[in-house]
Amino acid sequence: MNGWALAALTAALLIYSKQCMEAALQAATVFVTGVMPALFPMMVLCRLQRPGAKTEHSNAQLWAGTALFAFASGSPASAQRVRSLWEARRTREPLALSALTGVMSPLFFVGTLAAWTGEQTGAWIMLGCHWAGAALTALVFRGRAQSAAPPHAPLPAQRPALARAVSEAAAALLAVLGAMMLFSIASALLEALLSSLAPGWAQKNARVLALAWAIMEIGGGASAVVRAWPAPPLALLCALCSFGGLSLWTQNLLYLSPCVRPARLLGVRAVHAALSGALCAAALSVYPQAQAAFAPAAAAACSPFGLWPLGLVMLAASFRRPS
Repeated sequence: MNGWALAALTAALLIYSKQCMEAALQAATVFVTGVMPALFPMMVLCRLQRPGAKTEHSNAQLWAGTALFAFASGSPASAQRVRSLWEARRTREPLALSALTGVMSPLFFVGTLAAWTGEQTGAWIMLGCHWAGAALTALVFRGRAQSAAPPHAPLPAQRPALARAVSEAAAALLAVLGAMMLFSIASALLEALLSSLAPGWAQKNARVLALAWAIMEIGGGASAVVRAWPAPPLALLCALCSFGGLSLWTQNLLYLSPCVRPARLLGVRAVHAALSGALCAAALSVYPQAQAAFAPAAAAACSPFGLWPLGLVMLAASFRRPS
């Protein structure tokens, strides 16, 4: 980024500091109330269960185990698992397995989205199509590209102490929060700029802004999509959640960048979104009762005093020893 672009971006952040701060606070609230409780235990568990170097290539048991772990834990704990398998030389197909790393936590669908849309049955349908789309995407990319082996021979499998697993998971969670905040601020800044420069266009194209938000950061973006449509577009929500947004893509790259190219990972996310959205649209056409009368739920209030658990995460991360 050159100096002029950096200066313009800094000026925009200062001018629209209120909107950016509100977006960061909302991202932190979503992280503390929804992401951290579901993700932290699975990331600790993943670090306690380091895979051993049994075989170099994938097998049915490895794929099934990775899928079950990904479906239960969501991202990026599943991306961490795939990275561990690659480093242990258990698989040469991290690209295909990366289709499973974009799976979101089931609690987001049957808990958060169900509350936002008022559609409990529809949320379960979206979750099923989300999982099925991930499995189909993995099959589409299986055998298409193999990654080179890790540059160094794998170390003997070790089970780290619980304290070390907790501190490493806490440090990873802070990186997840950083990605969520970054793209939430970027979406808020885009909306503020368009509302100032072209207020008429921004008011008439609220759906476009909601989609842009969801493409960058799915947590707040999904809420914006629900509010922008007169009835919850469940198939569209399923596709957007399967894409995961640039925030989730960045989170997965924190672990997968040594074995999967960023552009290829983005392509996997796009295929997952297309397949999941198509499956959800087909399911809803067969069972239209899943989309009943819609009454949008009120957004939860964001307060800085509700973010005290972040202090515990930062404290745990401070005990992480450098490798």
